[in-house]
Amino acid sequence: MAPHDSSAPRFRRPASLYSSVAEAIPGAPDPATSSDLAHDSARALLDGVFHSSDPEVVERVVSLAAEDGLTDLAAMWSGAPATSLPGALWRLYVLHTWTQRSGDEVARRYRAGSRTVPGLRYLAGFAEPPEVAQVQRTMDDILRGAFTGDLGMALRRAGAVATIVAHGTAHLADEHNGPERTRQAERLLSMGEDLTAAGRHAEAGQLD
Repeated sequence: MAPHDSSAPRFRRPASLYSSVAEAIPGAPDPATSSDLAHDSARALLDGVFHSSDPEVVERVVSLAAEDGLTDLAAMWSGAPATSLPGALWRLYVLHTWTQRSGDEVARRYRAGSRTVPGLRYLAGFAEPPEVAQVQRTMDDILRGAFTGDLGMALRRAGAVATIVAHGTAHLADEHNGPERTRQAERLLSMGEDLTAAGRHAEAGQLD
C-alpha cells in the first residue's frame, strides 16, 4: 500500500462554527441560524470587496485566505450546498489553501492530468508546464477574480483546475497502486464538478 500522502487536500468539514464565531452568537445556534450566517457572511464578504474602490481590500482578502485568516468564515460555509454562494466559496477556499501549502504536489498532479483533459487547460489558465510559483499565482488570480466581478468564470476556472488535478491524482494512483490516492481523485473530481456547477449558477444569476 502506498504511504499516506500528507500533502493531499483533506476535504473534511470542520465544525460548523469555530469558537470565535460561536461566541458572537447568543446561545447555541441551530442549523437554520448557521445556514443564515453562512449565506449572509458569504454575501457580505463578496459584496463588500466587489463594491470597494480600494484595490488593497481585494489583496487583503487574498492574503487572508493564504494565511488562514478566513478560517472562521470558511467553517461556517463548509456545510452549505455546493451550488450555494457559501458552498462555492468554501470549495474555492479549500482548493486555494491546498495550492498555497502544497503547490509542488498540485503542479505535479496537474501535469499528470493535463494530458487526459486537454480541453480544460485553457480554462484553468496555468502555464505549460506549470511551475509551483506560477500555479500559486494563478490560484491567487482565480480567487481575486471571484471578488472583482466575474464570479462565474472564477468558479469554472477553479473547477477546471480541480478536475485536471483529479485526473492526475488518478493516474498516479494507478502507477503506484494507491487506494488513498484513488479516494483523493474521487473527492477532487467531485469538487471540480461542484465548482463548475456553481459557476454556471453564478452566470445565470442563481447562486445565492
